Amino acid sequence: MKILIYEDSGYKKLFPLNMLRAVYDLRCGANTILQRAESIIKNKFVISLHCRQILSEYLKEVHSQKMNQITKDDYLLLNGRAIFTENSLNYLLSRKEKNVYYNLGSGIVAAYISKDKSISLKNKAECNDGENILDKEFFDSIGLKQIDLSVKDISVIKVINYPWDLIDHMVHGGLDEDLNYFLAAKENKKLKRISKAVNNINYKNIFVAKNVKLFPGVVLDADSGAIVIEENSVIEPFTYIKGPAYIGRNSLLKSCTKIYGPCVIGDDSKVAGEIAESVFHSYVNKQHDGFTGHSYICPFVNLGADTVTSDLKNNYSKVKMRIDNEEVNSGMQFLGSMIGDHSKTSINTMLNTGSYIGIFANIFGGGFHDKEIKSFSWNEAGKPSSRYEIDKAIKAAKTVMKRREIKMSRCYENLVRSYS
Repeated sequence: MKILIYEDSGYKKLFPLNMLRAVYDLRCGANTILQRAESIIKNKFVISLHCRQILSEYLKEVHSQKMNQITKDDYLLLNGRAIFTENSLNYLLSRKEKNVYYNLGSGIVAAYISKDKSISLKNKAECNDGENILDKEFFDSIGLKQIDLSVKDISVIKVINYPWDLIDHMVHGGLDEDLNYFLAAKENKKLKRISKAVNNINYKNIFVAKNVKLFPGVVLDADSGAIVIEENSVIEPFTYIKGPAYIGRNSLLKSCTKIYGPCVIGDDSKVAGEIAESVFHSYVNKQHDGFTGHSYICPFVNLGADTVTSDLKNNYSKVKMRIDNEEVNSGMQFLGSMIGDHSKTSINTMLNTGSYIGIFANIFGGGFHDKEIKSFSWNEAGKPSSRYEIDKAIKAAKTVMKRREIKMSRCYENLVRSYS
């Protein structure tokens, strides 16, 4: 049997996080959703990947494997928006039913397709014309039977329906759980518990790579959850980190940074100021004071000095956002901004509670900005937005990426241009 982690039509409601990555490449903690599944499966099965056709060429580069390639085998399909626990994934692996799909409340989380039906899966997944998404309609069309799972049968699976679900998952124990999987992975056993020191609280719950540089005056507080700091990261003086927190490789936390977990600072990020209960995916630049709370920040975002994300309304009501032209109640009292790749804010930018910002957007000027900011746009507070010319956007992005010693690939550029 092989495992196929796939995308369904639910990706459409994950704007702007979904534009330059598959849903399973979103961070749910120290790991992406895909990495978490891999850490549980532990090479027991071959894992292949399915994605929207628009992403396939670029994701071949990212994952160093062919996308949407199906062989004549039995397949367990795992929804790329589903965050599995070890118990729930092992439960599905142990099921004996063939040609079924598993429904759990909010939608399909998995399916089992036998090799005699794999040709239908192959034709759908490898389709270059039209929609190649794997959904209930497809499963029904090839004669799969629906099985309804209940929480009595299985550990709860978190399905990411909206961008803020990643924040909600992390805040409500998801990061703690994911750090356990991360620390248990064979390749991460080199992380060592930090030695006892006056500035470290619950030091046995702090794990640091050998070549991390911790300056004097750093306080690591792991009373509320583990703290993991990956290799080549630098934590400058008088920084405070409250767990649970994950600090990725090659990251810089500048002097007097305050991190309030649950919080993820992904690889190659440079941060300062106050950050609370947020996910910085990777390559995020926030090197000055300012507050980021309950937010998801995509790669190559630059937050200018004193940029502030409001994450609580004055009347303490639940935050609403417009997703796919529909107003949706997030059910969350605290919710900041969802910011897409390569977007930038100027100094003193103020972002509304529950804002979402597309890719390659520029935001500047005094006063609050609209909660909905389109991709490839220039946005001055109080004025209509204007179009960001794609050639100029690409040129600026290449400059930013070169500063991090990354060359923009042709596939990446083609993907970006396809949205302009």
